[in-house]
Formats: sequence, C-alpha cells, structure tokens
Amino acid sequence: MIDIQLQNEAELIKKAQRDVRSFMVLYEHYLPQVYKYAYYHVINKQEAEDVVSQTFLQAMENLHKYNYRGIPFGHWLYRIAGSIIYHSQRDRKSEFDTADLVREVGVETAAVDKMDLLMLLRILPEMQQEVLVLRYIQDVSIRDAARIMHCSEGAVKQLSYRALKTLRERMNGHERD
Repeated sequence: MIDIQLQNEAELIKKAQRDVRSFMVLYEHYLPQVYKYAYYHVINKQEAEDVVSQTFLQAMENLHKYNYRGIPFGHWLYRIAGSIIYHSQRDRKSEFDTADLVREVGVETAAVDKMDLLMLLRILPEMQQEVLVLRYIQDVSIRDAARIMHCSEGAVKQLSYRALKTLRERMNGHERD
C-alpha cells in the first residue's frame, strides 16, 4: 500500500482527474478507513461493502468537481459515505440488528462488551455518534473532525465530552442491571 502522506496529495488528485487509473492509489489508501467508517454505521458486512463501493464510485464520477483545498481527500470520502448511509437508512424503521456483528467477532465476553458499547453508542444523538466515530474509531484529529462535521473545534470538544459522559453513565447503569 502506498503512503499518500509521503506524496503530494494535491498532485495525486490532479493526476487522477486526468487519468482514472491513477484513482487506484487513492482508492487503495482510503479503502480500509472508509470501510471501517461504513461498517460502524451499518454493522453489516455486505451493507458496508455496498456503501464503500457507492462511495468510491461517486467519488470517481465527481472527481472532476473536486477542488483540493489542503483538507485530506479522505474527509470528502467520509462525507460521501455519510450521505449514502443517511439516505439508505433514513426510511428504515427496523431495530438495530447485532446478528452480523455477533457472527463477525464471535460470542466472547469481550465481544459482548463491545456489542453493549455499540448499542449504547447507537442511541446517542447523531452528532455525538459521529464525533465519537471520527475521533476514536477513525482516529481523526479535533481539527479534522470539525472540518468534516462543518462545525468549530470547540463544538467537537463539547460533543465529545457530552457523548463520553453519557456513555460512561449508561455503561455504569448497565453494569448494575
């Protein structure tokens, strides 16, 4: 895998805008991150793969419109993926299904704890979920999370604080049950 951080991302994007085969470097670099992001949100391997395919297809189709402004290309991909996930789930009324997650990780105590955490995370307000996924699952900086979410760094810090506080309270209450 090529480390894009060592290359000039802006030049790589310009090259991909002229020659679609060059897009593969971006694809290979960002694929694991976009998949991880999608999988958290849909908790289903096939749906996550669909979101990833649609994300990269839309990115490739719209690459000619992309204007590099010093913000990593991955942030644009997260926004595309988030939009795809939102549109695919907004009309869904079904309950959160953990069956695929249980099959993925097995039935160990650690897996059950992870499932409990994911279940609690899923009932947080959407913005709090998003900030925790970006900060702690995707390992995105506060500055970059603010850019992705179109808010201030202070708002990201406040959302993180409130979300973590709520999770701690719910996990403590969950242990007493």
